[in-house]
Amino acid sequence: MRAVRRGFTLWEMALVLAVLAISLLLAAPAIGNFGLTRPRGDAEPLLDLLRTARGEAVFASAIVAVRLDPTSGAFRVDTTGVHGMGTYAAGHIDLGGATVFVSDLDRLQFLFQPSGASFADSVAVRGPGGTQMVKVDPWTGVARAEAR
Repeated sequence: MRAVRRGFTLWEMALVLAVLAISLLLAAPAIGNFGLTRPRGDAEPLLDLLRTARGEAVFASAIVAVRLDPTSGAFRVDTTGVHGMGTYAAGHIDLGGATVFVSDLDRLQFLFQPSGASFADSVAVRGPGGTQMVKVDPWTGVARAEAR
């Protein structure tokens, strides 16, 4: 009569441990960053544009003007510096289907100085995540979105 086998062999246990170790190695970066990164808000595309414009103003030592049509999302970025003036970029901010800019102004303007300081309008961004007010600090030129 043959004895009934109970439990696992050493090879089976080693294989299970190897699969678990590989899975843990692949998941470790995501587990380590859990809770540190916040989800992108509805105003992030505008904030990215304003951060890029401020960075260009400081890097190129130029005045950078961002003009934005709040109804269509069309924008134009112009620079003025010691090397002349011209259009740096133009395009359309894609906010997604349910997100819109809310402003009483026909055209928004954000002007960044070579020092990083700014003169800027404020705009509300209304989307599925709620309404956020985008403001630019006049002294530092840092753009922020605050929940309303």
